[in-house]
Amino acid sequence: MQRAYRVNYQASVVEGERSNAHRLLLFYAVECGLKAILLLRKGEDYSNGSKVVELFGRISHNINALLDELRAGVELHLPSTKMRKIRYSDGNEYERHVCSKEYNQMWRYGGTSDTLEDSVLEGKLENILRWIEGELR
Repeated sequence: MQRAYRVNYQASVVEGERSNAHRLLLFYAVECGLKAILLLRKGEDYSNGSKVVELFGRISHNINALLDELRAGVELHLPSTKMRKIRYSDGNEYERHVCSKEYNQMWRYGGTSDTLEDSVLEGKLENILRWIEGELR
């Protein structure tokens, strides 16, 4: 899990502006880093039957829930946002609320936030990464 954290983070680093693909890897770096800390704290590995792995199944991609499980503090929480309206095949435009477990979906499908700049969201994820680095040392 620590290797996945580091590899995803390295792949998210780019000179200039990040694309949604880079942001997606940044999100996954945070998720893997938080899960690595949970495994270390519980003294478990990523194997079937592990109580932490069962927890991962319930939490899924919810960064805020992982932060809560680690008692990292609400100041690290990712804010909720709204995606820019998307026109669907029926011709209607729809608004979608995005919470901390859905940023990966927004970026995976090419969406952007309507209420927060990409740099703000990236900054929040990078703050979590700094906290993760402190915990994994």
